[in-house]
Amino acid sequence: MTGRMSRAVIACTCAMLAACSNVVVIPSANYNSRVDYLVIHATSEDFAESLMLLTQPNANPVSSHYLVPAPSDPTYPRNDLRVYQLVPELDRAWHAGVSYWAGESALNDRSIGVEVVNEFKCTGTSNPIEETAPEDFECEFPSYDDDQIALLIELLSEILDRFPSIDPIDVVGHSDIAILRKSDPGPRFPWQQLYEAGIGAWYEPDTKSKYEQRFSSEPPSLQAVQNALNRLGYQVEPSGNNDRATQYAMRALQLHFRPGDYSGTVDVESMAIIWALLERYRPAELDDLEASSA
Repeated sequence: MTGRMSRAVIACTCAMLAACSNVVVIPSANYNSRVDYLVIHATSEDFAESLMLLTQPNANPVSSHYLVPAPSDPTYPRNDLRVYQLVPELDRAWHAGVSYWAGESALNDRSIGVEVVNEFKCTGTSNPIEETAPEDFECEFPSYDDDQIALLIELLSEILDRFPSIDPIDVVGHSDIAILRKSDPGPRFPWQQLYEAGIGAWYEPDTKSKYEQRFSSEPPSLQAVQNALNRLGYQVEPSGNNDRATQYAMRALQLHFRPGDYSGTVDVESMAIIWALLERYRPAELDDLEASSA
């Protein structure tokens, strides 16, 4: 743990231990934060239902560290927007479920989860995920309110100040870490606006254009694309086949970085975005990928 949060935690711990005369406090320099990821969700329910589900015992218990209301929600009881903290940041909230990002699984242990009220709905097939493709179902995503996003940006900025170990590329959506299960926060979530406020990752347009020109004449193999997705963070095996995991990983990438078309198709623009993100945020992984593809 580093930064202001670590100093505050050490100070608090030392203050508590100071009351015990038999305890000698010598802070070690050999530690770091257990919080490495910031995961953003959309609730799919209104405020009242979301608050109940995230705080009360039920058959499928879930929680998050924070809940951000929507101002137009008739079930929200206040006139002004407030962030609701449901779980202390250093405690484990149950928000990620079965999840994976950049070689890590079970992200509840190492992440902060933020739920944003947005009543999106997905409909379509009832078949098991193993028997579906992205085109088998449809989702409707309402837009996010400007005041709601302003409040969210304020919250996320404060979290990142407390946990500077969270890399920009590790600010992710639920759909990024659970590609076969989740679609939120959806294509209308303003990831680029968050990036412009200093939160999360985005590609450099010139770098994207560079790779679009390159891949228009000489596209990488599907196996190289799968390797690139995996190195970026998504859970994809480099099988060389356009399997479901590959389609859903592409869909997750597109929901986040190319929301105008999130069909899951492996196309030149999406490949260019992957390579541009790797170049900016995971350059060592890109070097390894280019060397292995040479």
